[in-house]
Amino acid sequence: MMLRRLLLLAVLLASIPLASAQTEKATNGVFLIAKPALADPNFRRTVVLVTQAPDGTTVGFIINRPGRRSLAQILPDSEAFKRFTDPIHLGGPVQREDLFAVFRTKEKAQGALSVLDDVSFALDPAVVEKLIHTPPEHVRFFNGYAGWAPGQLAAELERGGWYVLNADADTVFRKDMDTLWEELIRRMRSVTAMLR
Repeated sequence: MMLRRLLLLAVLLASIPLASAQTEKATNGVFLIAKPALADPNFRRTVVLVTQAPDGTTVGFIINRPGRRSLAQILPDSEAFKRFTDPIHLGGPVQREDLFAVFRTKEKAQGALSVLDDVSFALDPAVVEKLIHTPPEHVRFFNGYAGWAPGQLAAELERGGWYVLNADADTVFRKDMDTLWEELIRRMRSVTAMLR
């Protein structure tokens, strides 16, 4: 049991480089998959795309909690928002009243935080504003985000609250999120069974 947790922690730490190593094309994002026993209602049955921010904190977005309304529905008279008909996702318990984005583009986006080779987080309101006016092909908006202080996530992993899996852009932007958590739980249980 302890060996499995240490292996998962090693995967996470190897996947998230130190902030000084953040490069233009960083590949440091991982999925945190909430284990079934995780009781925190903020993260129960969630899949969270996370990365390390330059200040050493870990930030991420719950990718499998689409909300009920889109930007187009919230502001129907806005020309800029008419094209955004996908639901705004509930990204996490931090700053739920604010709008953030996860987007996919080959070019390095000024002011955004690189997560995967072509996926970035828009945490800065100016970057979100730019995405609204000149959106890339793949962009998803979120109310709130998830955040952990330095060392906090490592402690949660040690307590066994999460599975860790390498992230990929196709999963981040897939349309149907209803069964994602169950699919990844099955995959992680298979991997865990093979480690025994």
